[in-house]
Amino acid sequence: MRSNREQMKQTADRRGANENRGQAGPLSYALVFAMVLAGATVVLMTGGMALSDAQDTAEAQRAEHTMTLFDSRAAMVALGESGSQSVSFGQDSGIFETRPTDGYLMIKHTNYDDSGSNQVLYKEPLGAVVYENGERELAYQGGGVWRKDPQGDAQVISPPEFHYRGETLTLPVIRVNGNASGAGSVTARIRADTRAEKVYPDVSTQYPSSSQNYLNPVENGSVAVWVKSDYYRGWATYFRERTEGNVTAYDNNQTVRVELASLGGAPGAFTVPDEGRDLDVEALGSGHPLTDFTLSLTADNKFRNGHWSFYTTQGGDKFEIHIDFGRPGKCQHGSFSNDVSISVYYYNSTNDVSHEWQNTSIDANDPDGAFYVDCPNLEANLDFTNENTNLTYRDMDVTGSKNKWWFGPSIEDDLPPSSIVHDNHTEDGDRTFQRGTDDATIEYVVNHYMSRTGQNYELTVTDGPGGSTRIDELDSMGELRYAEAGGPEYITYLHVTDNEINVTIGS
Repeated sequence: MRSNREQMKQTADRRGANENRGQAGPLSYALVFAMVLAGATVVLMTGGMALSDAQDTAEAQRAEHTMTLFDSRAAMVALGESGSQSVSFGQDSGIFETRPTDGYLMIKHTNYDDSGSNQVLYKEPLGAVVYENGERELAYQGGGVWRKDPQGDAQVISPPEFHYRGETLTLPVIRVNGNASGAGSVTARIRADTRAEKVYPDVSTQYPSSSQNYLNPVENGSVAVWVKSDYYRGWATYFRERTEGNVTAYDNNQTVRVELASLGGAPGAFTVPDEGRDLDVEALGSGHPLTDFTLSLTADNKFRNGHWSFYTTQGGDKFEIHIDFGRPGKCQHGSFSNDVSISVYYYNSTNDVSHEWQNTSIDANDPDGAFYVDCPNLEANLDFTNENTNLTYRDMDVTGSKNKWWFGPSIEDDLPPSSIVHDNHTEDGDRTFQRGTDDATIEYVVNHYMSRTGQNYELTVTDGPGGSTRIDELDSMGELRYAEAGGPEYITYLHVTDNEINVTIGS
C-alpha cells in the first residue's frame, strides 16, 4: 500500500513540474515580444526624430541658399545690371512675405559746420522680404540676408550693401517695396522702382543756413549710420567686423549706430580761444606732423608778470606749453625788458614718468626772431615750429608760482628721469637725452609731445590767475597746421544713393 501511494505521489509531482514548465514558456515569449516591441518603438521614435531633424536642417539650408540667391538677383535689379529678375522658393512649408515698413536707415552728419550743427542726410524705411517657418526666420534687408533665432539674436548670412574702404563709405541703400505673401512653393519677382538717386554728394542740396553743399570731402564732425531693424544685432556684428568706427547697439528700440569721424583737418588760422575754452586737434598724424604752430597774443595793456598756457589731459596723460613773460615784463624805451621763458611738460600715466623741457632766456626783442614782443602794438609773436630756438631737457623751474601753471603742483613734485630715449619715429632715428645737459629745437620738442599726446584732443587755454592774466584772447590769433592721420576710423568720402525694388510673390 505504501509503495502504491509513493508511486502516486511521484507521478503527481512530475505532473506539477510539467505544468509549471508549460506556463513559463508562454510568459517568456510574451516578455521577449514586449522587449522587442519597446525597442522597435524607441528605434522608430529616434529614427523619426532624426529624420525630422535632418529634414528641418535640409529645408533650412535650402531656404538660406534661396534667400542668398534672391539677394544676388535683387542687387542686379537695384544696381542697374538687370531690368527684372525672379527667384523660385521651393520650400514645402513656411511663409514668405514682403514687409515694406520694417526698419529704417538714417545717415546723420553731426557738427557739419564745426559749430555744433547737425543734419540728417537721409532717412527712409528699409523694408524686408521675410521667410518664416516655425521659430526659424530669414530676411532679406538692406542688400543682405539675416537669420534670427528664437532668442532674438541675429546673424549675417550674406553681407548688406555697405562698403567701407580706405576712408570712403559707399552705401547704395536698397529698399524693399511691395505688399505680397505666399506659402510653400512660390516665385518672387523683382523689378526696380528707383535706381541710383543721389543722396550724397549732391551739388543741388545744401546744409541748412549754410552755403555748404552736400560735397566731398567730408571736412568736419562725424557721420553716423543708424539702422533700426529686427535684425539689429546682426547689423551690429557686421559693423564691428567691417569698420573701426564707434558701434553702439540699443536693445530698447532695436537700433544700431556706427559713427565714423571725419578727418576734420588741422584748425589752420584760428582766433585764440578764451580762457577755459578749447582748440580742437583732430586727426593729428604720426611722427612729427606739425608744419606750423604760431601764436600772436595781444596784451590787455602790458605783459608784466604774464603767464599763458595751452594744456590738455588725454587719457590720464598731461601736456602743457607754458609761456612766462617775466617780471617786470614790460615795454620800456621801445623794447621789451625781459627774456621770455618757454616750457613744455609731458606726463605719461602708463609709465608714471614726466618729461620736462625749458628755456628761460629767450630774447624777445628781435623783430625777425621766432619769439618777438612787439611793444608798440602790444603783441607777442611766438613760433613753436622754429628750428633756431632750443629747449633743454631738465628738471624745470616753476617760474612765478605754481598756481600760474595748469600742472604746476605736478611739475614741482615730479623729477624727470636722468635720461630718456625718443624711439625711431623721425629721420634721426633713436635719440637719447641726458637731464640737465641735452638740448633739442623747440620744433622737435613740441612736435614730439603733441604727437605722443594722441590723434584727437583739445588744447585748453589757461591765462594765469589774478595779476598774471594779461592776454586779450579775443584779439589774439594763431595758426596750427599739420599732416593729418588716416585710417579706418575716419571718413573722408561719402557716396550714398537711394535704390528701391518692388517685390511680388506668386505661385
